[in-house]
Amino acid sequence: MERVATYSHQNQLVQYMMRTQSKVATAQIEASTGLKSTDYKGIADDSGRLVNLESQYRRSERYVDEGEVVNGRIQTMYDAVGGMTDLIGRLRSLTASLQGSAATAAEGVQEEVAGMMQEFADLMNTRLEGRYLFAGAQTGTQPVTLDSATYTPITTVPSSADTSYYQGDDGVAYFQASDEVVIEYGITANDPAFEQALRAFNIVANMSVDPLDTDALAEADDLAASASDGIVVVQSKLGVASGTLERTIDRHLDLQLVLETQVDDIRSIDLAEASARLSTLEASLEATMSLMNILQKNNLSDLL
Repeated sequence: MERVATYSHQNQLVQYMMRTQSKVATAQIEASTGLKSTDYKGIADDSGRLVNLESQYRRSERYVDEGEVVNGRIQTMYDAVGGMTDLIGRLRSLTASLQGSAATAAEGVQEEVAGMMQEFADLMNTRLEGRYLFAGAQTGTQPVTLDSATYTPITTVPSSADTSYYQGDDGVAYFQASDEVVIEYGITANDPAFEQALRAFNIVANMSVDPLDTDALAEADDLAASASDGIVVVQSKLGVASGTLERTIDRHLDLQLVLETQVDDIRSIDLAEASARLSTLEASLEATMSLMNILQKNNLSDLL
């Protein structure tokens, strides 16, 4: 009976020792990594929730990454429109200075205005990372060309709207900033304000100056004034889009902090607690192994 009892006791100790060794291995991982487990199996009860949290975090990250790219485009467009505003302001100053000017002075102004007209077109052809920003959906196509065969010089007034310079399309750019927020930010170079401004440059650059065509000058100034008002609206729209996008990005970043905390609560473990538990388990394992050695030395079979 003593042999049977001893064997049974030893068997129980072996099973206990194996369970403790498994717990020690787990505790060692926890203490060294700060994680409850290095895979989903070790946190089976929370694995489904963890997968959902991590998926939501990655989706939020994509929104932020793509949003920053789009906001860069919006800011570039905003700056370009600001440059257009400056050019229109300069044009209006020049048209005012032409009143009563001699033909030679007017010719000098016309040369400057022709250069400003090309500069205005260059701003409408603003490109960022291979994309033309004012071309609608045709982002690979330069939207504006001032070739005389395409965009006819205006020598008589009254004039009419002419967007023959425009090579893009009417596609309007949108951005899905979150699951709920869609932002429209596209502006095309055939916008009425842009067309009016370009036509005003065209009139002044090509009008008769000897004698000075005052009707043309008056129409150009009216067009420039209307274009200036319209471009203020365009720039405001871009500012609103950028502001909305920046606030949405900030909300994503705030959400990511919350998600990181929730993921950490599921995956991480208190290092001090883990170290203490490891020490306790290692001590228990050592005691069990010592008892096993004692039982082996005192096994009744060795006494027969």
